[in-house]
Amino acid sequence: MRIVFDTCVLVPSFLREVLLACAEVGQADYIVSHKILTEWSNVAKSKLDKLEAEIAVAEFRKTHPLAISSDAASLAQFWLPDLNDIHVLALAVEQNADAILTFNKKDFPRSEVYRYDLQILDPDEFLRNLFKKNRYEIYRVLQPILRRAQESNVEMSMLEIWKKAWLPQFGRLVERL
Repeated sequence: MRIVFDTCVLVPSFLREVLLACAEVGQADYIVSHKILTEWSNVAKSKLDKLEAEIAVAEFRKTHPLAISSDAASLAQFWLPDLNDIHVLALAVEQNADAILTFNKKDFPRSEVYRYDLQILDPDEFLRNLFKKNRYEIYRVLQPILRRAQESNVEMSMLEIWKKAWLPQFGRLVERL
């Protein structure tokens, strides 16, 4: 499966770590563009958040260079209700992606994305699909990430961490294993 990661799924660090680890084990090719990476840096609200985002983007560029594609050549043929998301749709079409991974499903109306044979998935749904095919490998690769999350959030249960990351159903699957 080839999937475009929208900016919103890259920003939270725990979510990003889980997505990248599971996508690699699940043999899903993830794609981002330079514009998506720039947006990631620009969503920060404070100077400290901006610095952290810039460091995370630089690390992503270094460790995942094959996932980075050029921005779409033309946006003229595409329409979405939020003009700021058109580049994501255009990237998915140009890169022959199967899906766009986003929390903003309402910004990608079915009538528009289905004409390009694309699915719109949220991270919880995407990860559950990968888990069904690769449960033990995913469980194994998640262990160090989960250990760090628990060490950083000692006052929270693992199920609360999953819920905070907008991955409640996937989290329940992992915790049951």
